Amino acid sequence: MEYTLSLALVDFLPVTFTAIGYYFLCRMISHINPQQGKIASIGATLIVAGGFFKAVWKTFMATTGGETNIVWMDEGLFVWMAPGYILLAWSVWQAVREVRRKKTFHAWFLPVILSVLTLGYAYYLYTTGGSWNLILLIVLVLGSTTTSILLIAFAFRENLKSMGILFIINLICVFILSGLARIPEQTIMLQWIEESINTVSWFCFLIAMKKMYEYTRINFGVDPAQNLQPATA
Repeated sequence: MEYTLSLALVDFLPVTFTAIGYYFLCRMISHINPQQGKIASIGATLIVAGGFFKAVWKTFMATTGGETNIVWMDEGLFVWMAPGYILLAWSVWQAVREVRRKKTFHAWFLPVILSVLTLGYAYYLYTTGGSWNLILLIVLVLGSTTTSILLIAFAFRENLKSMGILFIINLICVFILSGLARIPEQTIMLQWIEESINTVSWFCFLIAMKKMYEYTRINFGVDPAQNLQPATA
């Protein structure tokens, strides 16, 4: 696949928007439940790392005419993101449950077990010549979609309609990009279209997430016993 330098550099924009958006998401979850906030931070870091290394790989490929192909930066995208989205989806789910005053579960056990099992099975497929990246892609899509749906539901439940719409735009763009990525001939023009959609998608996510964090910080707080209650400051 051919990359131009300008195309490769633009790829850092959605990565940056994603990182900032996830920063506000992690702040929001930490405000609701500090333990889940730690899980969200690890998950978000893994996801952003995957996108960042992919962008760096594209830059190397563009500047060297395809001669510098650092394979782990390219193929490691799903390896970083799959466990990242497991952790992030789990922490968002638990934070939403706590806001609704429902029972939350053990902070670390299940998401860590699922991450280990996913990576272990992917490694087994890799060593046996199987489609190791397919299992990671499936987990990634499930985790990211679950995260988006939870945020959309939370936004509309709290009557934050504009934020919910922005999250929906983000999710629709992700589905569109998934379809475009299946096109066999990835021309430069098609890649520009994909990068533009991706950039708009994650900018919408950033705006919605920043506003949702501000809303949560004002309206919710956590007492010393970890019971959710309206903020007093």
